[in-house]
Amino acid sequence: MPADSALSSVLVWIDVLLLAAAVAAAVGVWMLHRRVGDFERSAAGLAKLDELAASVKKLAGDRADLDLRRVEHVLIEIRDAQRRLEDALLRVSEQALARGGSGAALVPSSGGLAERVITRLVAQGYDRVQIVTPHAELERIAAGDGEVTVEARRAGVACKGRVIVRAGALTEVDLKPAYATFP
Repeated sequence: MPADSALSSVLVWIDVLLLAAAVAAAVGVWMLHRRVGDFERSAAGLAKLDELAASVKKLAGDRADLDLRRVEHVLIEIRDAQRRLEDALLRVSEQALARGGSGAALVPSSGGLAERVITRLVAQGYDRVQIVTPHAELERIAAGDGEVTVEARRAGVACKGRVIVRAGALTEVDLKPAYATFP
């Protein structure tokens, strides 16, 4: 019987080892199941990325016909057309003023001379326009003839010069870069 008792104790140990292996396998399967659940939840969050990608593709498709360079060129053309229109309106009003016609209603007499000079220079591409001539002299020039001294910038270059007024109308703009006026 000692052989039976040795055999039964070996079988008990095998059973214990099998039970331990079964428990370890069950724990492993349970842990894998939890990990798969975590991955599924992460994948659900990544599914939103597919929706975002589809939205971006749709937006890109909607805006495919929009060329930013073309829009920029159109805006530049509009700005240039506006300057040409302002210049044409100034010429018409000044011609009417020079003839003594109804142009006086288009352009205010005394206070408007500085504004007309600034508008003319801006239409010709100048910026940061400053009238150097004193205000009292501007009122005298607006009623007759004279020269309005101005300073402005064109393409970043400082320019100085004069605007000639005849019979209240701007007849000539004479501005030169500042570096050309000084030796």
